[in-house]
Amino acid sequence: MTDGCSVFLQALYNTYLQGLDTMLGCLLTETPTTDKLQHLLEHVHFWLQSENTQERVRAIRCSAALLQFAISLPGFDTSSDFPKAGNFVLQLGLYISDPANDISQQARSGLHWLQRLLLQRRGLNIQEASDLWSRDRLKDTEHLAYRNMARVGEVFGQIFSEGQRRSFLQAALLAIHDPQIRVSQAGLVLTYSILGEAGQLIGDEQEDVSATIMAHLFYIRCLRQVPKALQGLCAVGHL
Repeated sequence: MTDGCSVFLQALYNTYLQGLDTMLGCLLTETPTTDKLQHLLEHVHFWLQSENTQERVRAIRCSAALLQFAISLPGFDTSSDFPKAGNFVLQLGLYISDPANDISQQARSGLHWLQRLLLQRRGLNIQEASDLWSRDRLKDTEHLAYRNMARVGEVFGQIFSEGQRRSFLQAALLAIHDPQIRVSQAGLVLTYSILGEAGQLIGDEQEDVSATIMAHLFYIRCLRQVPKALQGLCAVGHL
């Protein structure tokens, strides 16, 4: 493919993305409520399951853009329930460690806007929120990704309603059994983090976090043994 053709196709793709963002924004403007936002996000997040990288990029990017638009929309009504917010947080959290940098960055952006939206629903502002991302200056990018996943569960756990927390946990437990190991690992870290147990998986920078996580997954997925940190979920019917 020539450079000229490549530039043309990229420009065409960017125009398509801008048009998609505009369409979603118009739909939300017609009914500026969290109910409508939830409906639109459900359709966008469907494409996060795609095996095609470009489709996942598109879904993550549209999700982040739609959330940012909702925050900036005058008169946006946050009074209605937003029960699937926990699911959306979990789905974006799973992509923090995605090998495609664009997907990881857009996932972090979407989580930032979701945090602002949930704070707004509670009458709080971003200055009153806990830091969403780890401030540890780790050279190991994989370890840092795990730390950031843990922060997602810890921070959103403070602002979720009971229904949102439940939807987060349900989606996280499903992710633990995902055939993709990267997704399964992320699901486990996010589950432990919202339960306040992330320290069991993530130690200091010298520890092999991936090996620890894989050992936990082996017990859960292969031996069908429930770790002590998750046993409380059995009692309430989550596991």
